[in-house]
Amino acid sequence: ALGTGMFETGAIQVRAMRCEHYSIADNDPADGFIDVSARVGAGREAAAKKAVGDAIFTAMTAFLAPQFEDTHFALSFEMRETCTLDRS
Repeated sequence: ALGTGMFETGAIQVRAMRCEHYSIADNDPADGFIDVSARVGAGREAAAKKAVGDAIFTAMTAFLAPQFEDTHFALSFEMRETCTLDRS
């Protein structure tokens, strides 16, 4: 995210949560997944958001390359635009 130049350093926040309770339809204990949800503030051009999303997904895919060798691994990525509240 920093490498894209779209965000200020202090604007990037990361949370990681391990889920002890989840369900995968086939109940195979070998299955694993990472689900990434990114939120960006409103006002950016669609092309810029797409470029950032592509860059982040490409970086995640490269980092997780060894995991993709196992057919029991899935990665999902969703980027949403958030709205801001007028607090005046």
